[in-house]
Amino acid sequence: MLIIGFGASTLWTIKREADLLVDHSKQASRRLLAALVASIEGAMVQERPDVTRAFIVDLKASFPGRLDIYRRNGVEAFTDMATLEEVKKNADLSPEVLRNIAKLQRVPAAPMSGPHFTQAVATLKTQEALEDVEGSTHFLMHHPIPNQERCQGCHGTDHQVRAVVRLALPMEPVFAEVRQQRNRQIMIAVLTILVAGALLTIAMGQIIVRPIKDLGDVARRIGAGDFSTRAPAASGDELGELGRAVNDMTARLAGAYADLETKNTELATTLTELQESRQRLALLEQLKGELSKFVPESVKRLLDENPDATELEKKTVEVSVLFLDIAGYTKLSEQVEPKRLNQLVQTYFSSFLEIIQSHHGDINETAGDGLMVIFQAPRDGRSSDHALNAARAAFAIRMKTIQLNDEYAGMFPSVQLHMGINTGDALVGATKIGTGGAQRWTFTAQGPVTNQAARFAGFATGDDIVVGPTTANRIRTYFVLEALGEQTFKNVSQPIPVFRLIPPGVYDKFSAPTS
Repeated sequence: MLIIGFGASTLWTIKREADLLVDHSKQASRRLLAALVASIEGAMVQERPDVTRAFIVDLKASFPGRLDIYRRNGVEAFTDMATLEEVKKNADLSPEVLRNIAKLQRVPAAPMSGPHFTQAVATLKTQEALEDVEGSTHFLMHHPIPNQERCQGCHGTDHQVRAVVRLALPMEPVFAEVRQQRNRQIMIAVLTILVAGALLTIAMGQIIVRPIKDLGDVARRIGAGDFSTRAPAASGDELGELGRAVNDMTARLAGAYADLETKNTELATTLTELQESRQRLALLEQLKGELSKFVPESVKRLLDENPDATELEKKTVEVSVLFLDIAGYTKLSEQVEPKRLNQLVQTYFSSFLEIIQSHHGDINETAGDGLMVIFQAPRDGRSSDHALNAARAAFAIRMKTIQLNDEYAGMFPSVQLHMGINTGDALVGATKIGTGGAQRWTFTAQGPVTNQAARFAGFATGDDIVVGPTTANRIRTYFVLEALGEQTFKNVSQPIPVFRLIPPGVYDKFSAPTS
């Protein structure tokens, strides 16, 4: 900023001095013009135009510029006899004067015109301008000589201007002086700027740059983690204050870094423990998912509600029991190799699991080709009939079996299921078997209702679903039933009326169930 300001000041000074030189030259030209005009008028007042002509001729020969005098009509004055003839009308001149004037007669130069000349005649004011004359700049002045009252005796009274003095002074010497002074001042300014710049550079380097560089080095070491470094803070200026502030900041950063390291260590330990806990939890969840396949849903719900399992003790409740098995399984086992047969059973029975769970059933046990499913009233208080749930689950399993037969045609033999459903009171609950780490829960329903459901499944043929009388009474408003009459079953003392569930859309023969 100092260099720019000094340079601008130097340029302004150069321009100002150049203007002053030009103005002084113009002032000198004006004074010279005033002296010439006074001399010419003095000679004219003496009524000696021959002396005036001689004076002008000598003056023009020694004048550094150009001096011309023109009449008001633009013709060069003092070259012919026109003015003399006009004067002779109003005044008498001696023969000697006339002879002297005649000797100085010559051919006039080109007439004068132009705006400056015209303006000088019209306004009686000197007109000034810088113009190029013969390839060089000149200061031109057109000065009108008024027709004063004392001159009107010879020149008449019909005009205000007798003549116009045209003075042209060359400005090249002035411009040369301007250039010389400009070059001299520019050289001085450049030297001053160089010296001042060198001194400022040295001073800035010692006073400001070096302390700032030291602070930068300290900041880099702090950024690299070296909180023991300290900035120079001995001076009492702003840089010293900045150094003290940096040192204070470094001390606080060191404390904060130590605290952060401690917290990071604690956090790393906690994170490691958390990851281990998450791994154990994921493993437990995986084990829970795998074991849930072998634990009835009712047992899982009761264990979630009460880990001590006091509610898992057996008690008599009304349930609906569904038995299903694969028709002709013995014959099928003779035709299909055991590994493939086991794959068939797993594929079909796994597909039934979701259906059973969605209808609130619990798989009690699997035995080769059969499943025993227990349906109870929901524990959450919902108004859902377990007999209706069992019947709906049986139809859904039947439809799923047809779908799987189509899907695995050519891979597995077509499968048909025998299903039987019975409703009644049973001793239901879970039993904890074993002690210590070898404990295991089992869930079942005991009583005649279970045995009769198994007999109904064995009685069914094809894809039939056979139900007992209590089940039939509970679902009669939802399904079509075909009465199969009273049937005698093994290990059952009295005949039991049974019914076959008619698939939707089939109404060949059916009857309302009897109690």
